[in-house]
Amino acid sequence: MKLKRPYRKIVNRKKVIVLLVEIINRNLGDEVIADNAAYLAQRAFPLLAGRHYVLQRYSIQSEDFEMVKAADMVIFDGGGLIKYKQESFHTYVPDLLDCAQENGIPVYFHCVGVEGYDAGDTRCQRLAQTLNYSCVKGVTVRDDLETLRSSYLHSGQAFTAASVDTAIFTPQVYGIAKAPGAQTIGLGIVRSRIFEDYGIAEVTREFQLEMWGGVIKELEARGYQWKLFVNGLRSDYDFAVEILNYIGRAQEEEALVAPRPVESRELVETIASFAGVIACRMHANIIAYALGIPSIGLVWNEKMVFWAERIGYPQRFLRSGQFEPSLIVQRLEESMAQGVKPCSYAWKKSVAKPLKHFVRTYGAAAWKQKKRAYLPKPMDWAGKLVATALGGTRMRYAGMNGPDGLHQAIRNGFCIFEADVRLTLDHKLACVNGWSKASYEKLCVDPQAYDSKGMDLEDFLKCRMYGHFATMDLEQLFSAIQQAGDKWKLILDVGKPNKATMEVMISCLKELCQTVGSQCPAAAGALGKQGGDTGPVPAGEAGNAAKLPVRDGPVLGPLKEHLFIRLQGKQEVEAVKASGLPVQVMYYIPPKLKRDEKKLTLADIGKFCKKQGITWVSMPKEALDEAVMAFVKKEKLKVCLFSYNNYTDVLEALRMGVDWIATSYLSPEGLAAWYERACTVVFR
Repeated sequence: MKLKRPYRKIVNRKKVIVLLVEIINRNLGDEVIADNAAYLAQRAFPLLAGRHYVLQRYSIQSEDFEMVKAADMVIFDGGGLIKYKQESFHTYVPDLLDCAQENGIPVYFHCVGVEGYDAGDTRCQRLAQTLNYSCVKGVTVRDDLETLRSSYLHSGQAFTAASVDTAIFTPQVYGIAKAPGAQTIGLGIVRSRIFEDYGIAEVTREFQLEMWGGVIKELEARGYQWKLFVNGLRSDYDFAVEILNYIGRAQEEEALVAPRPVESRELVETIASFAGVIACRMHANIIAYALGIPSIGLVWNEKMVFWAERIGYPQRFLRSGQFEPSLIVQRLEESMAQGVKPCSYAWKKSVAKPLKHFVRTYGAAAWKQKKRAYLPKPMDWAGKLVATALGGTRMRYAGMNGPDGLHQAIRNGFCIFEADVRLTLDHKLACVNGWSKASYEKLCVDPQAYDSKGMDLEDFLKCRMYGHFATMDLEQLFSAIQQAGDKWKLILDVGKPNKATMEVMISCLKELCQTVGSQCPAAAGALGKQGGDTGPVPAGEAGNAAKLPVRDGPVLGPLKEHLFIRLQGKQEVEAVKASGLPVQVMYYIPPKLKRDEKKLTLADIGKFCKKQGITWVSMPKEALDEAVMAFVKKEKLKVCLFSYNNYTDVLEALRMGVDWIATSYLSPEGLAAWYERACTVVFR
């Protein structure tokens, strides 16, 4: 008997969207927390339906409420969030909870810290009020659970439990173990004023200099090697260098101070190289513990005491009255002799199990409620978003104009890019945002060694942004950008050059454009033909052009379709137009206050654009208002806006009629995955 073909029904199902809220800064302990939480959240996705879940990492500081509204559940990833005296979490957390409550989005606080309570403090009371919202389904606490239960929570709606810090899963998350045979002691330095800022007035900058000098002397007397390290903050690193100067070893900085880490993996690798650790930052101690490395903590915050009690080593965390070098080193030696007892299964379970329960319970509910979804026409994000300064990375580092950001931007779906270009001393075009003190500090060079005229290109290409990210010149950029496909567009920002500098830049651009537009880029011969995307340039090989990927074949189509140049002055526009450069000019519209100062009207700008045949204008976000948009619409001008990094502002700018929006941290792929690809076709 012939069997009938099974009935197949097409069901459109909305993906379950999980918003992971994290603290974004350059103290990489917070990034280690976020990486651990993301690892556990993804492991919590159902085995069979996990592909229908989307995890979006979200900066708590962004206050991007349109993105929050799109979520099916919100997870605060950990860290000291329930506090009101330091930082601004007493504002960020309640505002996000207001949005979640209004939109019926369940919220879970994962292994967070609780730092004090004050019934008379309005900031504290606002935080307490929102924690009692019905949208808050659970709170696990790494430290002061008693204060949470007795003072903050009174509704009894949320599940609460004690836990430990999420970062105990660090070895599994990064695949890093303690280096066998390690001999060096790591000394984790914190900024000089942190003890005073937290009410420990006696531990001044001078006290710490003397203390660390004594610890180093004591370690050397006992035959130990040592190295200073930090968790990533510049202020911490500067104080580490100051300590080295204080003990008269400034000339040994390269050997005695670990490079300042810019990614969480680098911090973990640094700590893994030590035999023992003495550190002020809490997560230097937690990472060491997770790796099985004995550590001594110097306490400036009660959260460190709670951590010590949780893991059963209260004697390894010393208060200010015990900051005596011989005692610190003695405790370290005792700890190294005893070793580190691994975190118990029960504590690890206290981290992972409640998170898994939350994700599966409310993920299943979201799946059921939003079984059918009828989506609007997808947005062409690749045709709207511009990668500012070739793209930022990790929601921390932007304005670098380098190959690392460019490669990441290409992988994230960008085809429109903006790059800052400046003239070097030897009359070459480098991708850098000026020759200011801030730029030199990013390049990790002494600003005193150079002036506002810059440096030679060869010296520039040897530099690393933040000591890590590669630099590049415009010739390399023209070669590498073709990996974005045939529709790439590049906006060059040349700043505010004087007449002589502008003439040289135009000459260099003209020569380069003739080479690029007429044949395979001249750089291609030097770089070597490499089909396909070879990924980011290794940090140790910047300036090695052979590692940059090159797309075979010439630039397709007239170069003028691909190249734009941002100009702020009439003389620069006239010079570019007279030169015959194959570029489209983007003329600058200043904010209203600047226009008023210069007695410049929108009508004046319109007349100049019409006279010069300009069809594009660029402007900062401060210039965006309804009057400006009415003007550009009337004049039939297209607008490129700089810069927005949250979806809420992007939506508003698009509503107002902006054509391109520059961004450092959003991406076409990210927004498409988050919104337009939220529907999956399932056959039944």
